Amino acid sequence: MGELVTAICVVFIGIMGFKAYQAYPSYRGSLYQELFGSYAEYFWRFTMKRDLSESSYLNEKIGPHRLGYNAYFDGSGKQAATFVTVFSTRGVASICMVGGVGAYRGGDTGSWTVDRGGKVVACASPIVYLRRQKKLLDGIARGVRVGYAVSFEDAADLSGIDSSYPVMHASEVVSYLGERDVSVDEAAMLEAFESFKGMARNGQ
Repeated sequence: MGELVTAICVVFIGIMGFKAYQAYPSYRGSLYQELFGSYAEYFWRFTMKRDLSESSYLNEKIGPHRLGYNAYFDGSGKQAATFVTVFSTRGVASICMVGGVGAYRGGDTGSWTVDRGGKVVACASPIVYLRRQKKLLDGIARGVRVGYAVSFEDAADLSGIDSSYPVMHASEVVSYLGERDVSVDEAAMLEAFESFKGMARNGQ
């Protein structure tokens, strides 16, 4: 009996270790690393609870909140922009998450490029998708001022970006959220989050 329990524990630990290994690339260097504070919490919520809508770490930093996620796809069906929207008693902030390192160049209009090791390639303009996100949230967060920003990996060079929207490294996002001076009733915040979830489920 003892050997059976030991074998089950070994298998369970092995499975969890493999899942942790699989999930780590989506966490390392990303905005999730900042929002959840530790890989242990991210892994638990991502793998076991299958719910990334709350963060104990973020609760300590900004108070009651919910996290909503959505993405946009280009004409060929390739994912072009990913968003995390933070609903909190400090207001609503929707952040376009841009992955990958390099020197980015772009602005509120026109095309964007990224220079990686001397090779300059075109990349999707996050501003285009911020405007699409605004249209989406205008119907949800009525009466609440929504902040929009773009987040890049910490190793990215942002000196070539000239935008009226806040542009920052991932490590600056929690401070950005904490500095917002909007005050929202918690019940209204939760209602906006539920409306967002409903639209996401319906594919809007």
